[in-house]
Amino acid sequence: MSLATKRILIGGSLFAAIAIIAACESANTQATLDFQTQVAGRVEASLTAAATSSQPPSIPTTPPPNHPATAPRSDSGVGTTTPPPTSTPEPTLTATPTARTVLDPTLQYFYLTPENTPVTAVPSPVPRIKQEDDIKNILLIGSDKTDTNGGYRADTLIIVSVNKTANTVTLLSIPRDLYVFIPKSRAVMGRINSVINVAKNVEGGPIPLLEQTILYNLGIPIHYYARVDFDSFRAIVNTLGGIDVPVTCDFQDWRLKDPALDPRVEENWELFTLNAGIQHLDGDTALWYARARQVGRAGSGADFDRARRQQEVLRAMFRRAREQNLLPQIPELYQQYRTSVETDMTLGDVLQFVQLALALDDLNIRSYGIRSPYVQGWTTPNDNASVLLPAPDEFYKYIQRVMTAGGSNRVSQTPYSVEIWNGTTWDEADDLAAYRLGLDGLRVSIGSPDRTDYASTLIIDYTTSPKGSPIKELQKTLHVADASVLALPDENSPVQFRVVLGADYNPCSYQVAPVVTLTPTPTAAPPTPEGTPTPSP
Repeated sequence: MSLATKRILIGGSLFAAIAIIAACESANTQATLDFQTQVAGRVEASLTAAATSSQPPSIPTTPPPNHPATAPRSDSGVGTTTPPPTSTPEPTLTATPTARTVLDPTLQYFYLTPENTPVTAVPSPVPRIKQEDDIKNILLIGSDKTDTNGGYRADTLIIVSVNKTANTVTLLSIPRDLYVFIPKSRAVMGRINSVINVAKNVEGGPIPLLEQTILYNLGIPIHYYARVDFDSFRAIVNTLGGIDVPVTCDFQDWRLKDPALDPRVEENWELFTLNAGIQHLDGDTALWYARARQVGRAGSGADFDRARRQQEVLRAMFRRAREQNLLPQIPELYQQYRTSVETDMTLGDVLQFVQLALALDDLNIRSYGIRSPYVQGWTTPNDNASVLLPAPDEFYKYIQRVMTAGGSNRVSQTPYSVEIWNGTTWDEADDLAAYRLGLDGLRVSIGSPDRTDYASTLIIDYTTSPKGSPIKELQKTLHVADASVLALPDENSPVQFRVVLGADYNPCSYQVAPVVTLTPTPTAAPPTPEGTPTPSP
């Protein structure tokens, strides 16, 4: 495998997709109620023609050593002049759009008399989280198609928090079953993904109410939003030529054999498995991977894992957009794709992030989700719905910690460095390990192993002090026991850790259901037609 072409390049790619998505809509144009197939096809054709591929940077590797513990560690002519034309038209000067001044929103809720007694106590509003001045929070919404009444289900809610001063990005997924207080709602309490339908007919649209709901219950001010439906999502991924997703856990769920088939017909479904590895996904497969619950899992556990996979797909889209050098083309692409995504961001709003996107370090992109112990499962007594309630005290403290983690302090911290050797015959093992450890904020490089027949994964610790050491996190992520950790303190080592992957390496560090094998149900032999002779024994 060529590391130069398959290495996971996360750095700077986050804003590529945000810029592309947000550039698809002007401030004065409402998105169409349905993102028609005709528009999606036009987007795909025009972007395919405009995109130019660029070679990914090569990745230095260490020379083959003799032993993983003692080997040296890698540090991370005359032309022809053409006379000018006699008359040159004067170019039309266009001012570069600039970002609008967007103030932090304030809570403006109205408590209405509920139609029925609330099934649980109505929470008080949480304090607004105090973030640094140059932070903008963008709400990304993934939804099904808009119905004829203007409503839709928000299957995906991800807050992208951008710190333009510190050059950091934080991703926070909100569970769609989070049970919250909904301002201006006679139902008072409900799932957070139901807010859109609650306010689908109000003046100004439902998004302001969703933003107020997030501010009331999570304390997070939303400055911009962007929404994409399933058809447009497929078109965007296909337009990018597909995406490469690091699948760290074997994943399995039911899937329509063809998107055009009727989902109500049982025979149109098949059990589909995506094995661990760097998987190239088209638009339909990427949508399936991001939305599926997974066979063998149900309830909140499945939703937590789905949030993780959605962020994986989002990162892959960002990475692909940057690889195709689309960021410098934002002004040209803006008008072409404004009907593909619904957003309140102007072109000037988008352009304020482009420079950051080009220079963003992958270590300064962090992913978070909201799960136990910060939420707890609960069944509503009126309709037996399974929802998630914020855990008292712990929920808000966690949200506050996450939303302030991207400040200047994070940038000033020097990350631990890890070199990975692929001591196995599985070509993609080192890429998966590098991706997974990078999510934990470690600076990862890939070296050249001395051999590829290691039976067990080994961690070599070159640090000279246990203070602040991530060794336990490394062991947990890589499933390495204490007996397989070798301490060789060396203050002159250019890396703090070397990981030698062995045949026992399992890239999955999440709680997922095991892949199953279905046994076909035996069917009776067809009846013998009358008059057909029966052969003698």
